[in-house]
Amino acid sequence: MQHYTREIVRAMLVPVMRAYSVVVDRNFRSVPRPVDAPQVHSAGIDSDRILLLGCGPALGWGVTSHDLGLAGALARNLTARTGRGVDVDVVAGERMSALDALAAVRPRKLSRFDAVVVTLGINDALALTSGRDWTAQLRTLLEHLERVSSQSTTVFVLGIHSIRGVPSLDTVLGGIADRHAGYLNALSAELCATIARTQFLPFSPLATVSVDRHRTTQDYRDWAVPIAQRLAPALSAGRVDISDAAAASVALAQSDAAAAEAARQRAVDGLGILDTGAEPRFDRIVELAQRMFHTRSAAITVIDHDRQWHKARVSMEAQELPRSASFCAVTIEGRGPMIVADTHADERFRENPLVLGDPRIRFYAGFPIESPSGERIGALCVFDPEPRPATDVDRALLRELALLVQRELRSPRAA
Repeated sequence: MQHYTREIVRAMLVPVMRAYSVVVDRNFRSVPRPVDAPQVHSAGIDSDRILLLGCGPALGWGVTSHDLGLAGALARNLTARTGRGVDVDVVAGERMSALDALAAVRPRKLSRFDAVVVTLGINDALALTSGRDWTAQLRTLLEHLERVSSQSTTVFVLGIHSIRGVPSLDTVLGGIADRHAGYLNALSAELCATIARTQFLPFSPLATVSVDRHRTTQDYRDWAVPIAQRLAPALSAGRVDISDAAAASVALAQSDAAAAEAARQRAVDGLGILDTGAEPRFDRIVELAQRMFHTRSAAITVIDHDRQWHKARVSMEAQELPRSASFCAVTIEGRGPMIVADTHADERFRENPLVLGDPRIRFYAGFPIESPSGERIGALCVFDPEPRPATDVDRALLRELALLVQRELRSPRAA
C-alpha cells in the first residue's frame, strides 16, 4: 500500500519536477566547468587507473580544470595513500543517465581500469525516476561493467549527494528531490550487494556555500577523502590478486591478441600522425628527455604494423626501424616502464641488431604512450651505448615525460 501511494504521488509530481529541472538547468549555465582534456594524472610509478563515470561531482562544476575537480583531487589523495601514480579518465555528462553512461563506455576498453567510480542519480532524483526504472537501468550498466572489466576491477557506486546541499536547489521542490534521492540510494545499495566486485559508497559531502561557482576546489579535496579511503585498499588488493587472475587467463589473452593488435593499429591510424613532419612540441619533449636522463639518444616512437616509426628523435639517424628489432615494441606489451640496464646481460636483446650494430644500445628505458582511447601505440624512450644501473632511472620522471606526449596527442594541433 505504501509503495502504491508513493507511485501515485510521484506520478502527480513528475510534470512539476520536469518544469523545475528546466529552471535548474538555466541557473547552471553560468557556472564554470572544466574546459581541458578529461584526464588527470598524479606523479608516481606503477600507476593505478581509474574511470570516473557519470554526472554531478564527476563534471567538476565550479572549476575550469579537471585537475582542480574531483578527478584531480582523487588522484592526488590516492597517490598520498598508496605511493603509486594514478591516472583518472573522466566520462561525464550534465544530463547523463545510467543508459547514457552505458552507451558512453561501450566503445571503451574497460579492462585497463583498476577501478570505476560511478556518480549517477542526481538527474533521476530531480526527475523523480521510478524505482523500478532506476534499478533496471543501473543494473544493466553495472552488469556490463562487471562483464567487460578485469577480474581485479572494483566498481564503486557513489550515493546521490544531498540535493538541498546545492544552494540553488535549497527549495521546497529541491526537498522533494532530496527525499527521492534517499529512496534511490537505498535501491542502489540493495542492487550493489547482489553484483560481484561492486560496492555502494554512501556520499553525503558538505559543501562550501558558493552560489556563483556552485563548488570550490576545497569541496573536491574534501570529497576525495572518503572515496580514496575506500578505493585505496581495493586497488592494493587487486594488485595482489592480479597475478593469479593473469595466470588463469593466459589462454584467453592469447586468443584475444589478434583482436587487441587490430584495435591498437586502428588507434595508431586514427591519430593521423604517421609519416608526418617534425613538430617543435614533440621535439622539445625528446630533447628534454635526453638532457634529463643524460643519454646520447631519445625518441618518441610509434609502432605501426611491422615497423617502428619515430615522430621525434635525438642523435638517431633512422626515421624508422623493423618492428622485429624494436625495444619499444616490447615496452608496449606492459603498462609501466621497461628498463634494460645492460643489453649484453639480457637474453631478449643481446643478439638484437641495434645492440650489435648502430646505435649499439647498452642501456634503454622506455614508457608506453597511449592513444586517447587507451591503446598503447608507442613509447617515449631514452638509450645510450653505455650500461647503467636500473636503480639510477627516475621512473616517475620517465612516466611524466610520456604523459606530456599523450597530452600533445589529445591536443587539436595533433588532428
